[in-house]
Amino acid sequence: MKRPGASAPGKALLCGEYAVLDGAPAVVAAVDRRVSVSWTEDLIPMTAEVEAAASLAQAALGRLDGSLRLDATELHRDEVKLGLGSSAAAAAAAAGAVFAAHGRSLEDPATLQELFGLAFEGHASIAPQGSGADVAAAVFGGFLRFERNAKQVSTRALRCPDGLEIRLVWTGHAARTSELVGKVKELEREEPQRYRSCMDRLAQLATGFAHAFEAGNAIEVVAMAGSYALAMGSLGDAAEAPILEAGLERAAKLAADFSGSAKPCGAGGGDVAIAFFVEPDAARAFELACEEEGLHPIDVSWGAKGVQAP
Repeated sequence: MKRPGASAPGKALLCGEYAVLDGAPAVVAAVDRRVSVSWTEDLIPMTAEVEAAASLAQAALGRLDGSLRLDATELHRDEVKLGLGSSAAAAAAAAGAVFAAHGRSLEDPATLQELFGLAFEGHASIAPQGSGADVAAAVFGGFLRFERNAKQVSTRALRCPDGLEIRLVWTGHAARTSELVGKVKELEREEPQRYRSCMDRLAQLATGFAHAFEAGNAIEVVAMAGSYALAMGSLGDAAEAPILEAGLERAAKLAADFSGSAKPCGAGGGDVAIAFFVEPDAARAFELACEEEGLHPIDVSWGAKGVQAP
């Protein structure tokens, strides 16, 4: 009998970049562009995230023959990663495929919690600079408040505020998160007071964004996101890192022109901008303006289901 594979969604980090690594809350959402894995009897090369997560899951549940074939095309454009958490989704899908092959239900909350721990560990072994918020979105889906203090991780399901319009725009080029995070870590070592000032401001705004989101205050969410973009730019200036690069700055200006706000969706340096509005017409006008400026709106549905078997 053919074993079931699994799929997991990509993510968009609404707020909390960098600050989440320092213990502040992040708000993250799953989007309906998915990564899928399927079993094959052939011995094929697997990506590092898939192999790491699948190996940990098999160590916990039992060895399985074969390899996992990965399809991440929905999280790419013109063969370039969109920056929507494809590697985290791959780790979640790989662990999910092992659980499903062992007859474990991916609808069971306890199973998902166990799966998350293994996918989190597997992904962290390959990408240790990340917070794991992307793995949480891939496993649990929906909208989440995510916090990480030392080795303790907590997640809580959230509801998107009524009237909040969220849009994604691709800058047209990928960014290397590890290089940006490395620059910020260098700032921490060489100018600890300046680093602390930047991080305290980001933590304050991340907390404010999370509170506004949980309270259903769409107008405050828009305001907090705009302030967060400026604070990310200040961190980039301090670290001499292009966190708020030209495409992301352009997206932020266009969003402001339509009474909204936009910020990097992730570490910055390129990849994706995320924009917030309280008027659907303003959100649509923003997307049209982005197309005219050489930016690329990404069509997604928000709060997608987490890891699942076919």
